Amino acid sequence: MREPRHIVIAGAGIGGLFASLVLAKSGWRVTLAERESALTEFGAGIQLSPNASRLLRPFGLLDDLRDRAVAPEALRIRRASDGAMLQQAALGKTVEARFGAPFLVVHRADLQAALLARILKTEGITFLTGHRLEDIREAEDAITVRFETAAGDVKLIADLLIGADGLWSRARQLAGLPSPSHPSGKTAWRALVPREKVPLFARANETALWLGRDAHLVHYPVQGGEMINIVAIIKDDWREEGWSAEGNPDILAERFAGWHPDARALIASMTAVRRWALIDRAPESHWSRPRFTLLGDAAHPMLPFLAQGASQAIEDAACLAACLDAQPELARALKHYDALRIPRTARIQRLARRQAQIYHLSGVAAQLRDLTLKVMPRDGIIKRFDWIYGHDAAKTGF
Repeated sequence: MREPRHIVIAGAGIGGLFASLVLAKSGWRVTLAERESALTEFGAGIQLSPNASRLLRPFGLLDDLRDRAVAPEALRIRRASDGAMLQQAALGKTVEARFGAPFLVVHRADLQAALLARILKTEGITFLTGHRLEDIREAEDAITVRFETAAGDVKLIADLLIGADGLWSRARQLAGLPSPSHPSGKTAWRALVPREKVPLFARANETALWLGRDAHLVHYPVQGGEMINIVAIIKDDWREEGWSAEGNPDILAERFAGWHPDARALIASMTAVRRWALIDRAPESHWSRPRFTLLGDAAHPMLPFLAQGASQAIEDAACLAACLDAQPELARALKHYDALRIPRTARIQRLARRQAQIYHLSGVAAQLRDLTLKVMPRDGIIKRFDWIYGHDAAKTGF
């Protein structure tokens, strides 16, 4: 009996974890190698739109998250200065009926834990921690991957290497994809606050968006509604590398001083704040070589203005597995993967950049935006994203 082909995945973020599951299901032997010595939570809430949740469902992950994920009933958009309601849209059962899959919000750590629990019960997956990627050597018949560990160097020989190691991807650098990342001029500040410590309006089962000059604010419940995820994004040139630098709540309070009292009260509840610089990178013409490819932020970092970062990494994993299933010749499968994924993710990147401008408008431009939102049909916001939410990345067209 022929041995299953071997894939090494560098990076155990959401994309790398899910890729391990879908590839093992397809019959690959998977080695998932994470640089850190243990998986730790970074980030906070994640929005999982139907294009991602439909891909998680066949693996039992929606069942696993039933008590932790939340299905918001509505999206509400408010103006920062006076709290006026600009637009609202039904989510919950309305979105699930429209797209055949739910719109969920979940704490990153809960999704990560659910993925890891499934991985540890799945045959064919070896999970390694404390493995820092140092070198790759691609040959015609295999790729050799060298990791640095506390016990010394480790070499793995595989049929394929997937770089799923995030925004500052070492795999991407080693593969010779030098297109530079650059700061966006914005930072995200986030906090998880117990439900009983936020103002009453912020306890509702909804995703709320406040729009202001050079800033916006998002909040929604996670962890079964026990915690409220709050994210404030502001114009800011701070650019330290990483995802979890400590933030000063006083700076944030000062930045939102002119906002409606409800928004200020919510900001005041953020007593333990983390921040990170938002980094952008232009789309590339290819991610793959004959025995190497990328997924997630390593391939296409996304500004969070469409909340598609995690969902697109999940799409990448499902699409890659489907391409490899349909076409046993690796080079052709990877070329098809690039052809399917790069135009879609590039379009979402562009729209996220445009959305950033729209969210942070001021003056007459902001007034026109607000008027447009007010006259938009009730389902107009969701309908605008039909091409994102209705997509099934597991269909390759082979």
